[in-house]
Amino acid sequence: MDIPNDKYFIALSAQLKNIMEQKNIEVADIAAAANVDRKQIYRLINNENVPKITTIVRIILALGLEPKDFFNFAFDFKSYSQEQKIVKIKHKT
Repeated sequence: MDIPNDKYFIALSAQLKNIMEQKNIEVADIAAAANVDRKQIYRLINNENVPKITTIVRIILALGLEPKDFFNFAFDFKSYSQEQKIVKIKHKT
């Protein structure tokens, strides 16, 4: 799987861009507040690479959000699962 072209990753990047635009926050401000390199944020919003989940959480918290609120965006997980050939594990009884 080519992560930067992954549909969920692209949706996550779009979510970050939308929030930055809504709050009128610059990359440099997020980087300073989250204590991460600006390059990491640029790569994330430009769909170039996927940072560690801890980096994403730092960015979310620097934006003044809770992770549960940030990740609460519309996404078709059913289609995504089918496209990625992800099969749910059946619970053993």
